[in-house]
Amino acid sequence: MDYIWLIVIMIVIVLALLGIFVIHIYNKYQFAIIKIDEAENNISLLLEKKLDFLSRLVPLLKENTKDETNDFEKVLLLKSKKMNDFELNDQLKKQMRELHRILDNHPDLEQIEAIVKIEEELYENEDDLDAVQKYYNDNVVIYNKLGKCFPSNIIGLFCHYKNKKFYSEEKEEMFEILKK
Repeated sequence: MDYIWLIVIMIVIVLALLGIFVIHIYNKYQFAIIKIDEAENNISLLLEKKLDFLSRLVPLLKENTKDETNDFEKVLLLKSKKMNDFELNDQLKKQMRELHRILDNHPDLEQIEAIVKIEEELYENEDDLDAVQKYYNDNVVIYNKLGKCFPSNIIGLFCHYKNKKFYSEEKEEMFEILKK
C-alpha cells in the first residue's frame, strides 16, 4: 500500500515537472512572438514614413529634372497597391536606388533646401528601419530555432507555429547554415 502512494506521488511530481517544462517552452515562443509583432508594427510605420518621404520628393524632382524621373514616379503607385511589408520594402529599396541615380546625375539638386531636408529625413528613417529590421531578424532567429530544436519543436508543432521570414536574405542564409 505504501508503494502505491509513493508511485502516485512520483507520477504527480514527474507530470508537474513536465507541465512546468512545457509552459516554459510555450512562454519562450510567446515572448518571441510578442517581440516579432512589435518589430513588425514598427517596420510598417517606418515603411509608410519612407513611402511618404519618397512621395514628397517626386514633385520636387519632377520640377527640377526633365525626363529622368519617370521610373521614380512609380513610388506614387505604391500607395495604391496592396502589398505586405516584405514586398513594400523591396519596392522601396528599388526606388531608393533610383533616387540615388537621379541625385548622382544631377548634383545641382543638392542645392535645393527642400530636397536636402527630405533626403536627411529619409536617411534618418532608413537608419531606424535598418535597426528595427535587425531587431526583427534577431528575434526571428530565436523563434525559428525554437521550431527546429528538440523538444521545443514538438510544442511548436502542436501550436501550429510556422517559421517566419527574414528581412534580409543574408540572415536567412546564415540561419540555414547554422541549422545544419
